[in-house]
Amino acid sequence: MSRYIRRAISEKISQITQLGNNVYQELQVPLKSPGTFHWTPSINNASDELLQIIPRLKFDKSLIERVKFLPSAGKICARVEFKIPAQTFAESLLQQNEEFPPQLKSHMVFDFSSPNIAKPFHVGHLRSTIIGNVLANLHEHLGYRVTRINYLGDWGTQFGMLHVGVQILGITDEQMRNQPIESLYSAYVAANNAAKTDAMITEKARESFTRLETGADKEMARQWQHYRKYTVDELEKIYARLGVRFDQYDWESQYSQRHIGNVLDHLQKCKLLLDESDGRKVVDVDGKRVPVIKSDGSSLYLTRDIAAILDRYHRYNFDRMYYVVENGQADHFNSLFKTTAALTTDIPLERMVHVKFGRIHGMSTRSGKVVFLRDVLDEAQNIMLEKQLKSATTRVDLSSSSSDYKTVADVLGVSAVIINDLKLRRQRDYDFDWQKVLQVNGDTGIKLQYTHCRLHSLLQNLKNIDITSCKVDVTELSEPEAQDLLNEIARFEQALWWSKQQLEACILVNHLFALCNSTSRALKRLNIKNEICARKQQNRLLLFNAAKRNLNTGMRILGLRPLEHM
Repeated sequence: MSRYIRRAISEKISQITQLGNNVYQELQVPLKSPGTFHWTPSINNASDELLQIIPRLKFDKSLIERVKFLPSAGKICARVEFKIPAQTFAESLLQQNEEFPPQLKSHMVFDFSSPNIAKPFHVGHLRSTIIGNVLANLHEHLGYRVTRINYLGDWGTQFGMLHVGVQILGITDEQMRNQPIESLYSAYVAANNAAKTDAMITEKARESFTRLETGADKEMARQWQHYRKYTVDELEKIYARLGVRFDQYDWESQYSQRHIGNVLDHLQKCKLLLDESDGRKVVDVDGKRVPVIKSDGSSLYLTRDIAAILDRYHRYNFDRMYYVVENGQADHFNSLFKTTAALTTDIPLERMVHVKFGRIHGMSTRSGKVVFLRDVLDEAQNIMLEKQLKSATTRVDLSSSSSDYKTVADVLGVSAVIINDLKLRRQRDYDFDWQKVLQVNGDTGIKLQYTHCRLHSLLQNLKNIDITSCKVDVTELSEPEAQDLLNEIARFEQALWWSKQQLEACILVNHLFALCNSTSRALKRLNIKNEICARKQQNRLLLFNAAKRNLNTGMRILGLRPLEHM
């Protein structure tokens, strides 16, 4: 995958400057220049004089035939151009030797999804879940150590309301086990509705939570542990459909009064804790007095989040902590990061990142109702199933021995929902439109799946042609469509890197769309089955095999399950 060329260039440059440390990832393949790499240092203070030295270095001529300094022109920064011999360039992309990116020591922790178990896992959690998943996958693929945390809300008076609601509705343990998310939501709604006409309900909820918090009610604590387990089991079914996994489930309740007390003591020692006349305790953030303790002495979300980040640093010794949470929480994270950085020099501001994203508007089922994300995923599956059954070009086996068509419909529907979100800049709000999401034509998740299926089918149908011992010969790939596809394959590494750098999945998604388009043009032009030249057949198959490999890897990073037929 051109990695040994990247490594050769970066190792040579690192001999004269520390700027060479990131060259491996920063090398870019221009759109219309096959066999060329450009390097523009990401550090702005790199001088032209330094860049002009690079062409004078002695590079391996079998890998790099020419090195040239290109001065800045208008908005285009100065850069160094590396010309790779056409044969070497093709070999680096098409040979099937397994290469891995350099392993990085940095440990990245991602906090994402994080639903509140007293409320439904609704479409608002979708963006946090899939954006966080992609960013964690990207970092892992690029060689970072990664820990994925799901921090579930399970604390506060609202959970007393849940307990009361369960009693009001008479929800049994079996009902809770079979439908935990729906049962908890129904209990929460029932208790809140009852509280509108009966003031004692809220008081009863407070008393219930106090017993839970102090450990005075062992039976209630046991039930609560069961509710949490049932909820995680149910959530993991949804996460599996979305291609998401977590390394750790954390709970808000694990940060007890002892943890909170330690945070308050530390704030006090650092002279950050200020008293208000109404009994509240606050911290100063950018001239604003932000509460950390209520007047009744109970803790707030900010206090528990400070306790959590200090605990995570102790557990993971992270280099960076990413919180994937919507734009509306910007003030909270500004307070969290600045207060934490003031508490300890171990966690400076640059180690904590709020990955913001916009909202989805109008996401509902066709009947106009939605409470749970599962409803939307089921709806996507049903619509794709209808399309499959109605399509004249789709052969669906409805026999009892083949339920595979339902799985295919589910994967297609989920792919469409995920890519519809990820193809946009994450901070944009957008309107959800079923017709656009699930259209077969255009830039959609279905397009990625369709192209992957075409490539898989081609390689399977022609598996009698041996490509395992075939020598790459670039002269057999002289057609413009072949050269264009080679160049698109070469751009995969930079798409991954810049997606990671900008924390924008859309960069990778749009690269995969471009790869699909280039593949489609090449499939039309580069016939294999009827080609009489065996070497040409083999090299074309190697080309399509590399395209499939990149597409498959990219789709998995995005959380998709690549299909082999549809």
